[in-house]
Amino acid sequence: MRHLLIVAGALAMTGCVTESVYLGSDKPVVEKRINNEDAARTRISLALKYLSTGDSSQAKYNLERAAVFAPKLPEVHYSTAYYYSAVGEVELAKKSYLRAIELAPDDPNTLNNYGVFLCGNGQYDEAQEYLLAAIAIPSYIRVAESYENLALCAIENDEFGDAQEYLESSVKHSPLRSSSLINLSALYYAKSDLIKAQDLLARYEDAGRVSSRSLLLSYLIDNKMGHIQKAELTGKVLQQTYFSSREALVVRENKVEDSEFEQLRQQYRKSELRKIQKTVVREVEQPKIKIIKRKSPAQEEGLTESSKQPQIVNAPLIKVDAIASEPAQPFIETSLQPTAPVQSSESEVDSAESISTLPPLKSNSDIEQTIADRQALGLIELPFHEVKKGETLFSISVRYNVKLQKLLEWNGLAHGDQVNAGTKVYLNDPNVYHRVVEGDTLFGISVKYNILMKKLLEWNELSFEEHLTPGRKILLVDPKTYSL
Repeated sequence: MRHLLIVAGALAMTGCVTESVYLGSDKPVVEKRINNEDAARTRISLALKYLSTGDSSQAKYNLERAAVFAPKLPEVHYSTAYYYSAVGEVELAKKSYLRAIELAPDDPNTLNNYGVFLCGNGQYDEAQEYLLAAIAIPSYIRVAESYENLALCAIENDEFGDAQEYLESSVKHSPLRSSSLINLSALYYAKSDLIKAQDLLARYEDAGRVSSRSLLLSYLIDNKMGHIQKAELTGKVLQQTYFSSREALVVRENKVEDSEFEQLRQQYRKSELRKIQKTVVREVEQPKIKIIKRKSPAQEEGLTESSKQPQIVNAPLIKVDAIASEPAQPFIETSLQPTAPVQSSESEVDSAESISTLPPLKSNSDIEQTIADRQALGLIELPFHEVKKGETLFSISVRYNVKLQKLLEWNGLAHGDQVNAGTKVYLNDPNVYHRVVEGDTLFGISVKYNILMKKLLEWNELSFEEHLTPGRKILLVDPKTYSL
């Protein structure tokens, strides 16, 4: 006999169970009611898949259906915000994110996603606030991911100190997180801290992991450290394993400068250069100003011939703001030569004050130190050891507490090379000078040798805008500390 189904009750709320009975029988029929939140999440999943394939119309339709099923579910609104962000509707995206936060202010996923959105729109400080708020929620389990998001955001804004701190935190929370390990290693590479960069990659590889990114970074680090044979082997593995990858392509075409890691390195260098330029400009715009008091005629008569040499009276520094009412001059000329004593006339007021930008006089000890420093520019002695019979590079490295790899690098040797008695082995990097050629600039030299421009200026006692003449030697090491 055919059973007719009669609904005995109405659906009152999401997720509840209703009971019906068959006509003429007390036997219950159990029906599960559709869970609206699950239905909404299904629609969200479909929407994101459509969006990833470029079908934005279907993506939007499914998000709208999700909103009908669960209008107060935060996932609906931050997924909608993600859609709007992807299609370039920034204001609508922001509105959807804020609606999601309004519905669930302590939902860490919403806070994380909004932080990433703010970072993508150049709002670094606000992005930090929301990402750190997500991390602070005890129940949040994707802490390492949020720290990595913070680091990537910091890098986009040239905040490399913050980036390193956040990536280190990410690795602490998830020691084997692949992307964090590679990104932190890449940051160390950008800062020329090659040992730390190599150690992190070793940790990544020890976990049995390999990728085209890790192989390229390893290739670059080995090249920088002078491990040419190892770099060539890594390059071959990259070509054989990931031939169609972008990383393999840049090595194959010898365009490693186009790789993400070299671009990060250049970004860091430019950031450091901008800091130096700002420091120089600040020093030029805020010169130290001293007051020189003119002497009255009575005071002049009491001076002996020997005491009439130019002197600078010790006077407190005054701020430039104190003369702000005077018209601004295009520049203030500063002379290193002492000026002659000013003769006072009867019309001048006693102790009249004049403003000068003369630099403070150096003491004898300062002058002697300057002379010694300048002499040091041409008197760098290269430490070396003359090989004796029976000695090996390894025994020399142990004797002088120098890494064997460094000895090989500094002396242009490879593993297994023999050195004969009487051979001079350099115990420090012998490349201490750069000889200027036509067209050289300080910035170009700093980039070539991976040295901060500020250091070059200091070691060679140069000014920021000084012209370099061909043939001149530029020190590439600190003359005060260069030794074994």
